Amino acid sequence: MSLWRRLRNVIVLRILGVADTPHRIAWGVLWGFLVAMTPTIGLQIVLYLMIATVLRANKVSGIPILFISNPFTAAPLYYFCFWLGGEVLHGGAAEASREELMARISESASCMQHGLSDLFTLNFWHQVLDVFLALGADLWMGSLVLGLATGVPAYFLTLWGVRAYRRARGH
Repeated sequence: MSLWRRLRNVIVLRILGVADTPHRIAWGVLWGFLVAMTPTIGLQIVLYLMIATVLRANKVSGIPILFISNPFTAAPLYYFCFWLGGEVLHGGAAEASREELMARISESASCMQHGLSDLFTLNFWHQVLDVFLALGADLWMGSLVLGLATGVPAYFLTLWGVRAYRRARGH
């Protein structure tokens, strides 16, 4: 099956075809983009499900979006977020080196490699907090800006897409 056909199937079956209100589906997609851009690989699905539950977003529609950030895309994505956050917070004046960012991401990835049993230990969460603090405000700010810049248009596009899909299907 071609990549385009697989992508279309994910969008149609796992997002547009979900049985929920158009707003809740689109709301889930928006939060999927926000969480996907954050440097939380390994915890994104758990974070997304908690946020979707609290904010009454669809719990299924945002999950495919989370796979935007993965081990293959993490370095360029987070480098861009780090740069963007530096531009927003400092006007580019305090731009860090690529090596510094890659070292921080590598540290983060090694921390997140623990098994599921470690999720319930205090030591694991102390390590996670230390890594998140080490990643700095620049990366987090850039992640949130990029998440909003992609999530808000995706919300409206998804809202339109769900309604169009349902009209075409005769719902």
